Amino acid sequence: MNNQLFITVLSSSLISAVLGALIAGTYALKNRQNEYVNEYYKTVIQRRIAAYEQLENLIVSIKTCVLGTDNKPYHLLFSKADDWDSLYILIYKVISQSLWLSEDAFIKSRDLNYLVFRITPDETDMIEFGKQNYEEIASIRAELEKTLAIDMLELHNVKKFLKSKMKVKHDFHNVYLNG
Repeated sequence: MNNQLFITVLSSSLISAVLGALIAGTYALKNRQNEYVNEYYKTVIQRRIAAYEQLENLIVSIKTCVLGTDNKPYHLLFSKADDWDSLYILIYKVISQSLWLSEDAFIKSRDLNYLVFRITPDETDMIEFGKQNYEEIASIRAELEKTLAIDMLELHNVKKFLKSKMKVKHDFHNVYLNG
């Protein structure tokens, strides 16, 4: 009987040890997976923040307005008669990060890109371009600001963002120049 009690105690101890090891192992594995997912989400959020910082730089650059000698407004970004490179660089920095922007933010920044893309820098004065397109640029800027604010509310929701990227359809379409 003593032998039987010893075997029962020993077997229940072994079962408890195995069960405890399985539970601890499963918990450790789940914890590692959660750490990996959290690190991945941190990386995605960091990349998105960097992209939105570029978008914010673009917004700020077209937020300040000045009046020309003819009393027509234009954005300060267009105040240097032939500094197209600064404008192109600002737009490039946003468009190159478009993977990390929401679809709305990308579309609105692309609209500004298309507006600028249609011009011929050698034949177009930057100040005149700014005056002629003041309202359209101001409208795009306002839409970008609104989109930026909305996106900041959901920046932490990485799953929702990644799922939204799966639904995006980028169809090729022609861009008509000078018209």
